Amino acid sequence: MNKFQTIDDKLYSFAIKLNATLSKGRSHFPREMVTFEERRIDWYENQIKKAIIIQPTFTAKGVDSSLWNFINVAWIEHNGVPIKPGWQNCLIDKKDFSEIEKQIDQLLTKSEQNLNGIEIKDVLL
Repeated sequence: MNKFQTIDDKLYSFAIKLNATLSKGRSHFPREMVTFEERRIDWYENQIKKAIIIQPTFTAKGVDSSLWNFINVAWIEHNGVPIKPGWQNCLIDKKDFSEIEKQIDQLLTKSEQNLNGIEIKDVLL
């Protein structure tokens, strides 16, 4: 079952609003390695790459699909290589997916505010 069924339309509309790309999973990985669902909204603005990532929790033992994360990230690249450290803010950390479903409108609004405020100096700290 598609865990994202209840929020995919909102994610898609939000991506269009930002002129961003909505990714569903890791299409660049071999199929047998992708054992979980995730969503990512990526865009590029003022030399800064920005993303909203919704994914399960990764542990030393593998993927815990019972605990989910809603993360904002921003970074810059030089010759295609991310320059560390970048910027990250976890709005939901290791919670049931239903928390993301319940709060999706607020999470997207907060993410837009967070990421619109990011400047080069923020990703190079």
